[in-house]
Amino acid sequence: MALFTVLSLVLRLTDVWSWWAVLWAPLSVLGVGCVVYEWRLTARSRWRMGPMEWVFLVVTHLSLLAALARVFGFLPR
Repeated sequence: MALFTVLSLVLRLTDVWSWWAVLWAPLSVLGVGCVVYEWRLTARSRWRMGPMEWVFLVVTHLSLLAALARVFGFLPR
């Protein structure tokens, strides 16, 4: 979350899209891949997770979506 927030601030406050986007693109792909892999693992063992673990999982994914929406300009300043 912190990396995506920093990326959002840098891209919003400066107009440097080219090399920053190239530097952060692999981290974004890695983050999305980790989320997909995590959801696959939780689908297999979903009944073993407690209620608070589900809350933390949902909050983590919502914060990732909010950061990505901020980066891509879907959320206002």
